[in-house]
Amino acid sequence: MQEAVEQRVSVRTYEKRPLDEEEEKAIKNMLRAHERYRGPFSHDFSFFFLENHGLFGPHAKVGTYGFIKNAPAFIGGTCEDTFEALVDFGFVFEHIILEATRKGFGTVWLGGSFKREAFKAFKDEGTFIPAVSPIGTPAGKASLRERIIRRAAKARKRKPFSELFFLEDFNRSLPHSHAFSEALEWVRAAPSAHNKQPWRILITGNHVRFYVNRDDKLRFSYDMQALDIGIAIAHFTLAMRHFGREVTFLSESVGSSPFEYVLSARVD
Repeated sequence: MQEAVEQRVSVRTYEKRPLDEEEEKAIKNMLRAHERYRGPFSHDFSFFFLENHGLFGPHAKVGTYGFIKNAPAFIGGTCEDTFEALVDFGFVFEHIILEATRKGFGTVWLGGSFKREAFKAFKDEGTFIPAVSPIGTPAGKASLRERIIRRAAKARKRKPFSELFFLEDFNRSLPHSHAFSEALEWVRAAPSAHNKQPWRILITGNHVRFYVNRDDKLRFSYDMQALDIGIAIAHFTLAMRHFGREVTFLSESVGSSPFEYVLSARVD
């Protein structure tokens, strides 16, 4: 999965062709398999697959970050509109995104103002659709529009390691020599809304505490930063598994801090 973390980019331009039977089968099997996954708060989800069939047109303004070109299909899921459910959705859907990357498909998280009405058939009472993604074969060359969007979003830029990860308290940055540093680089590579990277992580012994750095300027109809935290936790969990370590989630009593505490992960 390390290659998928390193190679994943937001793809908005796709080959102009429908998915073939084997591709569609692979995507649907992947979605079904991930319905058995559970995030740190143990919510379950249902995921859906929707062929485009002209639903949005070849140059569709589907989401917050502009146009999606030639997308043959979309994937997404539903959940309750609670902080913990959204964290779990971010966690599980990012596993799907990375697995799709590993299989050679292009994707991009759409979680802001995409046209939820187009996916209403998949929504049950009491749930909503926090995010979707186009899925297909990436075009050989990104369109000019896509390159402009990526530059505007600073898609490949990441905050310095020292601004995200801390040791014992938030006055001390985590040294790169720490045993968890390589895994935390996987977290640093994670996508987030407007590339804000709102996660802050505090290491105390073998406990890894996840916090969210709230940005009041980000105004959405739901708590999209909860999705971001779930994505970050997914990357950390995958990294620890890659390095042969087990992660157990727990809630701790923590003191006051400049950030909002979410949960902890004990690394064994």
